[in-house]
Amino acid sequence: MMNKNEKIHCIGIGGIGLSGFAQILHEKGTVVSGSDMHESQITDSLKKKGIKIYIGHDESNLKRTVNKVIYSSAIPESNPELIKARRLNIPTVNLSEAIGEFTKKMFTIAICGTHGKTTVTSMSTLAMIAGDKDPTVMVGSNLKELGNSNHRLGKGDYFVVEACEYKRNFLNYSPKIIVITNIEADHLDYYKDLEDYKNAFKEFVGKLPEDGYLIANIDDENVGDILKGYSGNLITFGSGKGNADWVLRGNKIEKAGEFVGELNLSIPGTFNMMNALAAMALGQILHIEREKTIEALNNFKGAWRRFELIGKFNNITLISDYAHHPTEIKSTVGAARERYKGEKICCVFQPHQYNRTKNLLSGFSAAFKDADIVIIPNIYKVRDTQKDTRSISANDLVELIKEHGVKAYNLKTYKQIKDYLSKNPDNIEVVIIMGAGDIWELGDYLLNS
Repeated sequence: MMNKNEKIHCIGIGGIGLSGFAQILHEKGTVVSGSDMHESQITDSLKKKGIKIYIGHDESNLKRTVNKVIYSSAIPESNPELIKARRLNIPTVNLSEAIGEFTKKMFTIAICGTHGKTTVTSMSTLAMIAGDKDPTVMVGSNLKELGNSNHRLGKGDYFVVEACEYKRNFLNYSPKIIVITNIEADHLDYYKDLEDYKNAFKEFVGKLPEDGYLIANIDDENVGDILKGYSGNLITFGSGKGNADWVLRGNKIEKAGEFVGELNLSIPGTFNMMNALAAMALGQILHIEREKTIEALNNFKGAWRRFELIGKFNNITLISDYAHHPTEIKSTVGAARERYKGEKICCVFQPHQYNRTKNLLSGFSAAFKDADIVIIPNIYKVRDTQKDTRSISANDLVELIKEHGVKAYNLKTYKQIKDYLSKNPDNIEVVIIMGAGDIWELGDYLLNS
């Protein structure tokens, strides 16, 4: 674990993960500096907290007094600061390795799965705070309950972390408790196929010690495949289809067949009720009073860009959401349809990565069946090759969505989208701004321009 006498330089500090970890180190007394390609709300916030921030990557940003360099997974080997660090024999570790070092010293609770990680991490955090566990936390979004922050430095022994499976990053962690929300093929630019993807989770579960616990969604078939080879301490949750320990029936919670409470969440969607059930199971292991856990869950207002109500534009309700996988889109639009019955719903969706769009194309094209209108402005490029960018376009997806009976448009600029919504020829009442790239900026544009 990093200590107060160390000086740490973080390359890619503007990312949601590294920014949170950098702030934990900073608050522990470590001297932290960092660089990022662009200024952002995150870099501005870090500056205000006293962290030295450099905009742009240059070897001059890295001082010889630095003891260690931490870099995000988005940083290439050709980064000048990384090259200089290695030339000077300054130890370099990627973010997942740095977090892994941290997890060895604490009672670590790792929340993993294809969907729902951020929400379950957030809910678990609030339940643990309510239960006086005082956890240290890293979550993949900002929480109002944490002062619009993505981290928390606690005084207890617990560390709650959203565990990312990309490039098998979570295998660097040393968890005592693992929560698996669900498993569905993703990150196919790295994983060979679904089996390869599932094998990463199997390996992660295999890292649990004998006195560790696995909390798993028994409704999920792929999670079931993981459980077949697991013989350790297991707590399951589900909708009652299988023989789960924790069961959700409507909004009522049962434990071993007995009624234990009722969920009345502030955030919509059956999938969020299941996320809450996972947090209930965790509360059992940590001996948190059920009433305190339920109260914390019911009061949770939702994380940043997780079905976040951001305001109104010309009397149109604007919602911002991070969904970037077909299953997430379907669940989010379904939740909107449930909440805004009878209203016309438009999704402005920015696919994240050409490679993912191509690999999951049939799923994306069918995911918007509960929407009335879909706008695809562009595809957000990240980790894509020239071959990837030539293989699929935003308009290709628009045409496939139309085949499913949903109106769809390729409006390329924020101005075009604003003009369309201003004229509102389709009488839209709700707009969901959706995706994992920079599409969230459309919300600010509509509200402030």
